[in-house]
Amino acid sequence: MKPTVYLYTMMILSALLSTACVVDDSIKMPDYEVGIIAKADIEPGKYWFNINQLEASEVAFNLDYEGFDVHTAERIDIFISRGTSTVSLGSFTEFPSRIAMTGAEAYALFGLTPQAVAQAGIVRDEFRITYAITTSEGVVFSQYGQYYNYNPSLDGRFTGRYAQFYTNLPGFGTLVLEARVPNPQNPNEL
Repeated sequence: MKPTVYLYTMMILSALLSTACVVDDSIKMPDYEVGIIAKADIEPGKYWFNINQLEASEVAFNLDYEGFDVHTAERIDIFISRGTSTVSLGSFTEFPSRIAMTGAEAYALFGLTPQAVAQAGIVRDEFRITYAITTSEGVVFSQYGQYYNYNPSLDGRFTGRYAQFYTNLPGFGTLVLEARVPNPQNPNEL
């Protein structure tokens, strides 16, 4: 092949390749909306109710949120469920907000006293805390955008067991609070 023919062929190929690699702005990945989630910083040892001492045992956590530098929370509405019943724990507008309640107070929200719980023979129960966040723009986000439950009783930070379930997720979808007898394998619960 003659050098001029070779050079001419290479120039044509290079021109074709450079036009074939034009970035087409019409093909883009969608921009996903960044949400906002609630965070619960649970106080050590206050993550469950002793079913035998409902008036003395307490759960406590600081309610906050993560807006990922996009959203600011105006209000977080907190709900507590037991079985199929759900009631409101209130609306919170200052963050972090400390939320604390005894087992007796939690059952009272559903019309039960500690005596009624004992008479019914309940030895294990659970309460589920969910939320809805209203941003300063008026957009509402809820736990339904998150696909996991957070049960602090299974968290290695508190029980010393099940450390493989430790979560570094920034928020919670549903916060599970147990009412049960103390765990004999955990000296912090005796």
